[in-house]
Amino acid sequence: MSPRTYSRAVWRYLGGSANPLFTFLPDFVEWSVAALPRHPGMYGAIKRRLLNLAGAQIGHNVHIYPGVRIFVPKGLVVGNNVSISSYVVITTAGTVFIGNNVLIGYGTQILSANHHIPENRGIIFGSGHDCKPVVIEDEAWIGANVTILPGVRVGKGAVVAAGAVVTKDVAPFAIVGGIPATLIKVRQ
Repeated sequence: MSPRTYSRAVWRYLGGSANPLFTFLPDFVEWSVAALPRHPGMYGAIKRRLLNLAGAQIGHNVHIYPGVRIFVPKGLVVGNNVSISSYVVITTAGTVFIGNNVLIGYGTQILSANHHIPENRGIIFGSGHDCKPVVIEDEAWIGANVTILPGVRVGKGAVVAAGAVVTKDVAPFAIVGGIPATLIKVRQ
């Protein structure tokens, strides 16, 4: 047995990436961030330190409410003066960049990965993921229960109305809403 084959066998024996020894830190950070209360002082500092320790880059004065779920903090970059409300879900396989002075409403989902749909009616389960970065530029406001799909850029100062599903880029200072999100008007 070659060393490479042996190391693969050991990796599989240990459970691969699903082994708790390999996922302990990201899991601990995810659950700690979700459980700690929103507080600008001590709890906010603990959340910021934990996320930075797990590979995220979190700016100053970032308020993360209880119940926020960040799956694999390593691909997350958050600017300064950001508010992430309760029950927000962020997947970072494709990376997520959130600029400065951004508001993210309750129950929003920011998804940077999606299941790959194979050709010729192939089986979706196990076919992998398509990962694309999500960018939310400075001074944007994401309303409650918004879904932002992989590869979307929300422009500076844009407003996404509550309940919208954002499938395409949003221009700077645009106000969008609906499923899929369409232009309502441009901020003056």
